[in-house]
Amino acid sequence: MVENFGGSLNLVIWVVLFIGTAFYSYRCLFQTKAFNDQYGFGDGGIFMTRFAGTQVGAAAVISLVLLVNGPEGSWAFVAWGWTQSLLAAVFGFRTINSDWANIEGVKATAEGYLAPTVFLILNTILLLNMGDILYG
Repeated sequence: MVENFGGSLNLVIWVVLFIGTAFYSYRCLFQTKAFNDQYGFGDGGIFMTRFAGTQVGAAAVISLVLLVNGPEGSWAFVAWGWTQSLLAAVFGFRTINSDWANIEGVKATAEGYLAPTVFLILNTILLLNMGDILYG
């Protein structure tokens, strides 16, 4: 398995990204109310939280399949993860530092842009380290 990922560092990064996506998808899809309560989104945000969870959940499922079957030729998947992380970091930062963060009941935290920034860094490492493998 390590050879399929071009080394143990890449495999560890892949697993960390899988765990992160699995965690957030689980929170959004199966602990929706608790997730929304934690950040003060309210029950009105349940649909959008679950919708976001389906996106993250799809990434977790694909990541798991590629973990088992090997990542060869999966450049588009990692590039999608990189792009999604970049957009989430930028718009998360903008949102956390906007008037939205001052709405009564909202519990804005830096997690809204820090977690995507970590995912962005990890996906960048994979794209740089695994180019030959990912391009297939």
